[in-house]
Amino acid sequence: MITTKEKILRQALALFNTHGITNVSLRAIADAAEISVGNLQYHFKKRDDIVEGLYMRIVERIDRILYLQTDNLLSSFLEVSGLIMNIFFEHRFFFLDMTTIIRSNPGIKHHYAALSKRRAQSFMAIVDLLIDNGILRQPLLADEYAYFYERTEIISNFWFSSVLIQSKELSKDAIDRFSLLISQSIYPYLTDSAKEDYRRNISTG
Repeated sequence: MITTKEKILRQALALFNTHGITNVSLRAIADAAEISVGNLQYHFKKRDDIVEGLYMRIVERIDRILYLQTDNLLSSFLEVSGLIMNIFFEHRFFFLDMTTIIRSNPGIKHHYAALSKRRAQSFMAIVDLLIDNGILRQPLLADEYAYFYERTEIISNFWFSSVLIQSKELSKDAIDRFSLLISQSIYPYLTDSAKEDYRRNISTG
C-alpha cells in the first residue's frame, strides 16, 4: 500500500516535471494526491520540504546503483552511467531548476556540496580500479581524471536546460542522446583494447 507521504512525492514529481516548481502550489499537489492541504502539511510543511524529499530520493536511488560488476568493468561502468541518466530524466524538474533550488534551499545546498566531494572521491577510486585493470590509460596531464569528473558533473547538471533552449520538451530520444554523449566522453581515456570493447558494447547495446 502506498503511504500518503509517498503519494504526495509522486504527485509532486509529476507536477514539477510538467509545470516547473514555481508554477505548482501546495493546493495543486494536495488535489492531485486527493488529500487536504492540512493533511499534506502534516507530512511537508512547505513546498521546499517536498523538493528536499525528492532530492533525497534522487541521491538514495543513485547510491543504490553506484557499484561495478568485476566480471566486465567497462560494460558495468557504461550501464551504471545509463541508469543514472534515466534517474535524472525521471526527476528532470530538479536539474531544470537546479540553480534556483540550491540558492533557495540551504539544506540541499549544504548536502549537495558534501555529496559532490564524496562522489568525486568515489569516482577517483573507480578510475584507479579501471587503470589497474587495463581499461583506462594512465593520466597524461595533472589531475586529468579529476577534471574529467568535474566536466561530466557540470554537463549532467545543466544538459537538460541546454536541450530546452533548442526544443519544446525533453523526450526519451533526448535522454538516449544524452546517455551516448556521456558514455562517449570516456572513449579518449580508454586503452586500445578497451576501445575495441567499447565499440562492441555500443554496436550491440
